[in-house]
Amino acid sequence: MAEGAGDGDRNETERTVVDRTLKLRLSPSAAGADTPSYVQDRILPEVEWVHRLCGTSLISSATRLLRMSASTYASACAIFHRFYHRVSLAKYDVWSVAMASVLLAGKIEEDPRRLREIVLVFSHLYRRRRLQIGVSETNKLAPNGDSNGTTDSNPSASGKTIRPKCSDLVSKLTEPERNNILRHMKPMSPHGPVYTEWHDALVSTENVILRELGFVLYWIPDSHPHKFILYFVRVLDIHDKQACAAIYMACQDCAVKLPMQPQPWWHVFVGSESDQDVSTVCNVILSLADETNNEQNQMAMLTFVPSCLEGDGSFNDPDSFLWSISD
Repeated sequence: MAEGAGDGDRNETERTVVDRTLKLRLSPSAAGADTPSYVQDRILPEVEWVHRLCGTSLISSATRLLRMSASTYASACAIFHRFYHRVSLAKYDVWSVAMASVLLAGKIEEDPRRLREIVLVFSHLYRRRRLQIGVSETNKLAPNGDSNGTTDSNPSASGKTIRPKCSDLVSKLTEPERNNILRHMKPMSPHGPVYTEWHDALVSTENVILRELGFVLYWIPDSHPHKFILYFVRVLDIHDKQACAAIYMACQDCAVKLPMQPQPWWHVFVGSESDQDVSTVCNVILSLADETNNEQNQMAMLTFVPSCLEGDGSFNDPDSFLWSISD
């Protein structure tokens, strides 16, 4: 938040900006340098950040389509992240792990779904994300900001996550036509080769996750971080400051003026010594939505990110059987 936010003579038209020092604290590179992906295979933390975000966004979309509870979603994310704290992205792709995490989370939360339901939902998400490839003009994501439109089949070695080339069919479709393809797509046969590919990837990865996590998952629903966060917020008495920061930002966005004379309005709720705390909360929220992260976040959450698997790639990577049959 711009300096002087708490001054009475603050310029009301002054734009709120992101504090870059806070942005550095929230950088994904600081949090991923000790994971197996980096230690064993030198996959850069920025690349791992994109793949983890892709996996959790798949879990979010799948649990909504499957009408599973928020607690099941949280458990699936916990399983997903704990697995990649033990295993490298170069060994298992996020699509397989996300599917298996949803399956296991449904079991431990007593909110189970059949294997066929999970396969159909993830295959639908796969088709939907493939149809988004090429919609944006950006063809390549590079953590250092360089983009030259080339293709790299080994992102772990170069430190770059490459968006696959858009197929000729998808590039010729308009947005309504892409939506119609998804709307009128018939469910796959449970006896066909496409279903078998998805089913085998789900079952085999479920077994791998159970082995890696020691077949003990019952404690996860009781250890969701959200419970601890709410407890810490109450003990530290910071929820009022978060509320004031949210109101301040909403008013800035909607051009709503709140009283700043004879003192800023939030002093009534959190006191005159809380200006810096309110400013910090605003900057943390702004940093999460900073435009420098939008490109890679949108790529991870809306389109397809090729895996970091060594060799021929994952079961649904470009040049795979599923990729070619989807055209």
